[in-house]
Amino acid sequence: MPDSPWNQQRLAELNQHGRFFLRGEAMTRLDTFVDAAFAFAVTMLVISVDDVPQNYEEFVQALLNAPAFIASFFQVIMFWLGHRAWSRRYGLEDGPSLVLSLVLVCGILIVVYPLRVLFASAFGYFSNELLPFPFPLAWTQMRAVFAIYGFGFFVMCMLISALYWHAYRKREWLNLSSAEVVETRNEIESWLIPALTGLTGLVIALVAPGSLIVLAGWIYMTLGISLPLHGHFAKKRHG
Repeated sequence: MPDSPWNQQRLAELNQHGRFFLRGEAMTRLDTFVDAAFAFAVTMLVISVDDVPQNYEEFVQALLNAPAFIASFFQVIMFWLGHRAWSRRYGLEDGPSLVLSLVLVCGILIVVYPLRVLFASAFGYFSNELLPFPFPLAWTQMRAVFAIYGFGFFVMCMLISALYWHAYRKREWLNLSSAEVVETRNEIESWLIPALTGLTGLVIALVAPGSLIVLAGWIYMTLGISLPLHGHFAKKRHG
């Protein structure tokens, strides 16, 4: 087994995070950069200074955009939490970790606006236009929005899964316990599920006819079933 910087005495001193010993509690420059980039992505979701309401009607209109902002915010936070948990558990800052993290940052900064457009359009559609659309969209244009979102969602989830796969490949160097190895495999799988869901949404957006394009959005609701099922069977499989 390769030499590991994490001997048993050091592991015993570290705090536990679920079944994990936290190897990356100290903030690194990579963590700081990733956190700052995600914080900037969140600010991009908020209305700009030039769009500050100038009268009551504009004020009400701005508040009606809140549901789309909230949904977009939690989507961004989902990926941030995924990277944060990975970083705290493994504390890796080698070449592959750096590349994957930087691509993740680049990805979130690219998809943040399509994300807001998609959620605003969805809320406008399902509220029968009670909530505002970002701008008028034909079905062919909605197809493009769903396709862009599906591709972005797929790539972002695959990047988080790849980070966990990288940690799994270095399990001996990190001196992961058997329980940590199992949890790492579970995390890889749990990020592959939404990745495949995003890929399915992309395919539906590209091939579905007419108004059936909305199925490209409904497909993400299945995550409320598939992820808990994965957690249940993973726990049952590994005791």
